[in-house]
Amino acid sequence: MRHEPDVRSYAVTHRGGRLVLPQAEGWDQLIYSAHGTVTVHTGLGSWVVPPHRAMWVPGGIRHRIDVAGRATLRILYFAAGLRDAGCQVLVVSRLLRELIMHTVAEAPLYLDVPRHRNLVAVLTDLLGDVAPEPALQLPTPAEPRARAMADLLREHLSDAPGIAALAVRTGASRRTLERLFQAETGMTIGEWRRRQRMLEALRLLSEGRPVAEVAGAVGYATPSAFSAAFRTELGVAPTQTVTAEAVAAPARPHG
Repeated sequence: MRHEPDVRSYAVTHRGGRLVLPQAEGWDQLIYSAHGTVTVHTGLGSWVVPPHRAMWVPGGIRHRIDVAGRATLRILYFAAGLRDAGCQVLVVSRLLRELIMHTVAEAPLYLDVPRHRNLVAVLTDLLGDVAPEPALQLPTPAEPRARAMADLLREHLSDAPGIAALAVRTGASRRTLERLFQAETGMTIGEWRRRQRMLEALRLLSEGRPVAEVAGAVGYATPSAFSAAFRTELGVAPTQTVTAEAVAAPARPHG
């Protein structure tokens, strides 16, 4: 009987909502959405992954995916040890995109088959281009009070109560929470909240929602204030095609 393959694939078109992919022990995942934007959530943080990016999730990291609108997911599973990396977003060039699509169709792959071995070698080599934009990532603080604050900020995207008022509900002072956020996320609470709003806005925009509606949904009083914040954080206007190459090189985030 032939041994286990070294690379497997999984293809699904998801109409939107939450998705938990098969997560077999001992397999790393490359998550790629050929069409549509997805958000990958782990205990370490959240990453927004538009079609010009892919997400690498090593084995043992439990995760879920939120799909904005309709997404064409093409997933590759690599046997542990083929590529040594933590959670990261990768640049998907045109060549890599075609190679991912080809590998998904070709799998399962076995390294003792020369053609398969060559394909895996080229693929893993191209996976070395890590995306430079931390603006598409939202780290999750681990300290209980800081995590409680992060949860409250997620719950209050549109009504936007003051940070000091939310801090009272965590049982810690704002000063303490600011120190914890800086230590665990590299951002102030205000910067973290803005990043969170922009990532949610990116998700809503990729569903085709109008800018004015998205602005209100993420706590901005006017579309112009929202557009200015969006451009500052992601380097493009929300009216641009944010699910494609427009977000390829966003501005460096503050903080």
